Amino acid sequence: MTPAPGGQSRRDTLRQEQAAQRAKERRRLGLVAILVVVLVVGGAIGVNSWRTKRAPSAGAVTATSFAPVSLVNGKPVVLGEAGAPVKIQLYEDFHCPHCAEFETEFGPTLTEEQNAGKIALELYPMSFIDQGSTAAANAMACAAESGFGQAYYLGLFANPSLEWQDQQLLDLAGKVATSVPERFKTCVTTDAHADWVASINAAATANKVTGTPTMFVNGTLVDLTTLTPESLKTMIGSATK
Repeated sequence: MTPAPGGQSRRDTLRQEQAAQRAKERRRLGLVAILVVVLVVGGAIGVNSWRTKRAPSAGAVTATSFAPVSLVNGKPVVLGEAGAPVKIQLYEDFHCPHCAEFETEFGPTLTEEQNAGKIALELYPMSFIDQGSTAAANAMACAAESGFGQAYYLGLFANPSLEWQDQQLLDLAGKVATSVPERFKTCVTTDAHADWVASINAAATANKVTGTPTMFVNGTLVDLTTLTPESLKTMIGSATK
């Protein structure tokens, strides 16, 4: 049968219009998909920015105040009573996720034993992960020197996701200390203990410490893979005798 005049042309026009409509719909769906991706990525960036740049919290653990310490290059910050019978050497990085896990699991036991006068914690705050590690280690030294090192130490690990910019480090001091001396603020903002921080990394290398957390009890290396809070308490009790 011969098509009516103009019939083929109308069918061609209809097909072209349908193809154009489908292309338009694909473009619309593509734009929607791009918008969804932008919103998801933007939301993730926003959440991460809040996690790293927010103000710190004080942490839930109440800390005993110990005497201000004097810093010596290559030597740890000592947190606890000077005459405590057990010395625990602890190598940590304030941005080390495994250290944060260690503190969640074992920190309450260590704090309890410190408060009871059984242990002195010899802290080596290493700084090999990023600039925040270095800034936090310097601020830790400033806090110990100012007499609120124990509370500051617990506060740093209560906020493991923070960048540890200067203002965050100063804000944390205001949360954990009854008063913050001006010398602490200057100490933080000028990186006053940068040489000491570097010397702690060198001391860790000299002591053959290759990762964090690493713990010794009275100089004996502890296997953290089998440690439990109960076995840690037993270990401390045995070392006290």
